[in-house]
Amino acid sequence: MIIDQYRQSKGLSYSAPARVTGVSHAAVARRWCLPSTHKDAKIPSRKFMLRIVDVTDGAFQPTSFYAVGLND
Repeated sequence: MIIDQYRQSKGLSYSAPARVTGVSHAAVARRWCLPSTHKDAKIPSRKFMLRIVDVTDGAFQPTSFYAVGLND
């Protein structure tokens, strides 16, 4: 599962994941939601990955950011 699928399944805006993870701007979270092959896609730092795992109760795992071609 990619983070955007999770976000959409919960009916969340981009600002919601930004807010609960402590990111300063929704644009950062939006970049996390892009397919890994997109030129503007970003991988969260370890600090934010741990928060993502925590707030999703483990539904989303950091390895999803590295599964190039498998999660897009």
